[in-house]
Amino acid sequence: MEAKMEQIYQQIADTLVNIVPEEWKQILLYAEYREGYKKIFFYYYPETRIKPVYSLDITDLFHMNEDKYHELENKLYHCFSRLWEEFKEQEQQQWTNLTYTLDNTGRMKINYGYEDLFELSPVEKQEKWEAEYLEQEIE
Repeated sequence: MEAKMEQIYQQIADTLVNIVPEEWKQILLYAEYREGYKKIFFYYYPETRIKPVYSLDITDLFHMNEDKYHELENKLYHCFSRLWEEFKEQEQQQWTNLTYTLDNTGRMKINYGYEDLFELSPVEKQEKWEAEYLEQEIE
């Protein structure tokens, strides 16, 4: 199981590196997954700017081919679907959300969440996550 999970984590990292069109310090990704609902977004901190860049702004800011962006985004969704299924197959408690952090040295960290998220709207969840993860200064 560990090898399979490590492979999925590495594919997530590789996909993120392919999506981000400039040098970066850190990527922070939120994924939410349950039967019938999937949501992924991320921010990255560029080497040259202080403010993080939101994943959905990449195609506008960098004139990236939207088809290419969507292909990579679909690959990310596929990776997280596989990760969620792997938890199920291994009879581990399935997460409802997670935060995946990747820095430019290749170090990654994953915080799994298991709380019921039905009460909050997608906007409320995103705002709560942003307040928790983006307000902090990067070391």
